[in-house]
Amino acid sequence: MKRTIAACILLITIIFTGKAAAVEKPATFELTILHTNDVHAHLENIPYLHTAIKKEREKDGEALLFDAGDVFSGTLYFNEYLGQADAEFMNAIGYDGMTFGNHEFDRGSGVLADFIKELSFPVISSNVDVRRDPYLSPLIGKGPPEKAEGGKIYPSIIKSVRGVDVGIIGVTTEDTAFLSSPSADIQFQDAARRVKEEVASLQSKGVNHIILLSHLGILQDKVLAQTVEGIDVIIGGHSHSKLPHPIVYHGKSGPVLIVQAHEYGNDLGKIQASFSKEGVLTGWEGELIPLRAKDAKGHDRFPADPWAKERLAQLDEPIQEAKQKVIGSTTVPLIGDRHSVRTEETNLGNLITDSMVEKANSIAPVHIAFQNGGGIRTSLAKGDITIGDVLEVLPFGTALVRLDLTGEEILRALEHSVAKVEEEAGRFLQVSGITFCFDPAKDPGSRVTDVLIGGKPLDPDQSYRVATNGFLANGGDGYAVFREAKDAGRISELYISLYDVLSDYLQQHSPVSPEIEGRIRQADKE
Repeated sequence: MKRTIAACILLITIIFTGKAAAVEKPATFELTILHTNDVHAHLENIPYLHTAIKKEREKDGEALLFDAGDVFSGTLYFNEYLGQADAEFMNAIGYDGMTFGNHEFDRGSGVLADFIKELSFPVISSNVDVRRDPYLSPLIGKGPPEKAEGGKIYPSIIKSVRGVDVGIIGVTTEDTAFLSSPSADIQFQDAARRVKEEVASLQSKGVNHIILLSHLGILQDKVLAQTVEGIDVIIGGHSHSKLPHPIVYHGKSGPVLIVQAHEYGNDLGKIQASFSKEGVLTGWEGELIPLRAKDAKGHDRFPADPWAKERLAQLDEPIQEAKQKVIGSTTVPLIGDRHSVRTEETNLGNLITDSMVEKANSIAPVHIAFQNGGGIRTSLAKGDITIGDVLEVLPFGTALVRLDLTGEEILRALEHSVAKVEEEAGRFLQVSGITFCFDPAKDPGSRVTDVLIGGKPLDPDQSYRVATNGFLANGGDGYAVFREAKDAGRISELYISLYDVLSDYLQQHSPVSPEIEGRIRQADKE
């Protein structure tokens, strides 16, 4: 009788839940994954990161450690060492692999190749085709994925954990072609297609535990989780998303987890996953471990690793020397945080674009200036401004250029600027010499109105001279309209870095007191 009742209960459970929890196959494989992304050369957090990783490995000595890209660019450490210091720290703590971020291509293939050569672990990239690139093609891995070598590039690799094969695939945003400065010899292939191909390749080798290192951004990761079968975990980057817990999608082949560890090495991501015999996720826990957290007594939860702390101090000596020279001052805080410069007018954006106009006018007169918000990397406090401060604000080394654009092309550029304002895209323009209004409630492409240049309405047919940076002139951040002007010969290279432009302006005009002037107005906030 008891057996009959139990059978009925089990049948009811299956009907109403779609699964029989009481008879589900037990997990036979436990996997711990530690992960970082978008560190952007913020080495100041590395000593704490090393301690946290070591503590986690005390719990699970076979935990895997990955980075989802954008090791490069963003601080004085990168400007000074071009990734070599990052490679040293990553090797020391024992990363198992990383994928390319778009910023890995900021300084060209030679700098990137020098970085990869120093790595003790492989770079995993399924959709970045470097076969024609003279610097990177010699670094393509030749052996099987289960024997991947450090300092080489593979579309996927296989790691053995407790005797179980785990496949790892890497993928990078196709937008790198215009978000960064890659060689024309590099092709960024269709991400979804290449991931599907690599999943199939791994499955043909009997691998049914698959991790994707994705530098596509959270929106694209969600698409892949729902459209590409066979992935178990997506370790994301690019969108700088802070995901305290995994996002979970349930596909035909089982659950898919999406995780991302925010930015700048402030957190260490951790996943503990359980798999059935068939390689299907049956349980998971995910968290972000804040590296600078304090305990109840106010002590660091993760005290700085002694070796990493000492090595960082050695690397920091030339950085500190550069940072200490005062070149100007400000009477007000200069706002350059990521959210503000990508969604609205800021006084720091005004200061930078005003300096661009002044410098360009000293060579060849211009009407307006454009600077992408994604190229402005930090705010500055009220008070003295040093060389180091300017380098922190404008770390990418791009140069000032002048473009000749029609009014119609300027309008196209402004529409492109605000087309993804909801996503805080780096394409959002800070401006000088021009004012406009935009309405995010309208469809992209029809958001911009009331454009004035020099106080006069924009004339679609008139030619205007525009100061901008070389990155945008090359079509960076998707500005095809600027690239078209460049290709048509409507460009003058001024060969002055934006760092020097702003530094000169500060030396001449300090103390500065830039204000919000209504250059960029949002319709629903007026």
